[in-house]
Amino acid sequence: MRAIPVVVLLLMVSPQVADAQSFEVHASAGPIITDGGYSVAAGAGFSPTKHLTAAFNVERTHLSSRTTSDGRGGVSGFRGGTLVLGSGELQVTPLGHNRVGPYGLVGFAAGVSHPNVTATFPDRVTNSAAALFFGGGIHVPVSERLSFFADVRMMIGAEGPEGIVAIVPVRGGIAWRF
Repeated sequence: MRAIPVVVLLLMVSPQVADAQSFEVHASAGPIITDGGYSVAAGAGFSPTKHLTAAFNVERTHLSSRTTSDGRGGVSGFRGGTLVLGSGELQVTPLGHNRVGPYGLVGFAAGVSHPNVTATFPDRVTNSAAALFFGGGIHVPVSERLSFFADVRMMIGAEGPEGIVAIVPVRGGIAWRF
């Protein structure tokens, strides 16, 4: 633990590394692949090098409720709901932030879920939720400071005492570096 401040100080004073350091703010939105719904996120990040970014986000994901029938009298229902999560992620950009290229990401999210209230599910509920996620995307710089990005991520985790979270959002967004 004592080595962390020393490493941070070395990264900050090294000219090559200091030249690549940047902060960013970003926002994104898009649909959910696996279920009807959408996801929006906004956050900030710090890049100690041009290849690595640590980002923190606030995300809101909404899944629509649905009822399906098997045609023989059997009916099933999916409650859907809204997840509000805080997340932290690491992004690795092999070609750097100043070139068009891919990136990978991995992270953790935690927050609350509010399942939808429907005729089938009349009780109002609030659950805790936590998920691990991974994914990848493409980064497209427009100018020295402005870029567009698109990514897909797989979120897998737990909701409440017995629930499972499995969501695949596809989001496109904009980032501004300074």
